[in-house]
Amino acid sequence: MQTYRARSSQIWGWTAVGTGAVIAVWHVIAAGLGNAQGGLGVGAGMIALGLAAFLRPHVAVTEDRVEIHNITQVATVPFSRLEGLDTRWSLEVRGDDGRKAGAFAAPAPGAAQSRRIEKQVARESESGVPPLTGRAGDATGTPSGDASAMIRTRWDAWRAAHPSGDPADDGPSVVRRIDPVGLGLAVGGLAAAAWGLLL
Repeated sequence: MQTYRARSSQIWGWTAVGTGAVIAVWHVIAAGLGNAQGGLGVGAGMIALGLAAFLRPHVAVTEDRVEIHNITQVATVPFSRLEGLDTRWSLEVRGDDGRKAGAFAAPAPGAAQSRRIEKQVARESESGVPPLTGRAGDATGTPSGDASAMIRTRWDAWRAAHPSGDPADDGPSVVRRIDPVGLGLAVGGLAAAAWGLLL
């Protein structure tokens, strides 16, 4: 199984976890354990939300399917039902019945990075290098482009191993299920932060 998580997500996630831990420890030292519910709540909330929103979401590819792990749900698409990929807003997988699933862990580049990519493409096309086709989100070096390339590599290998394709089942192409750990971290983080701020 290959997984992809944007480097920026790891930076933001570990920053939130570290900041939350510092806030909690600092507040316990400054106010004492009996009066530290504010700092402990805010710190625990930051840690839980950093884990839920940035460190847990990822795109996983196995030999026969794509799994998109978002904050509170997991979407699974077998390669036999995968029809295409899009990178307009983030990596989005599209099933053969029109159902879609977006990946929080693989966003498309912002406006500034898109302009840099367009300038680089213009320079390369002037020098005779074949230009990038598609969106800026398809470019390697971007979260959506890197995750898309990982999926395409495994998808191409699957199609080569199954030239006639597998028979499609009657169910939906994109199967979603609740991620109880992600949901618990998100709800627990919000509750801890509210407890720390309001009590």
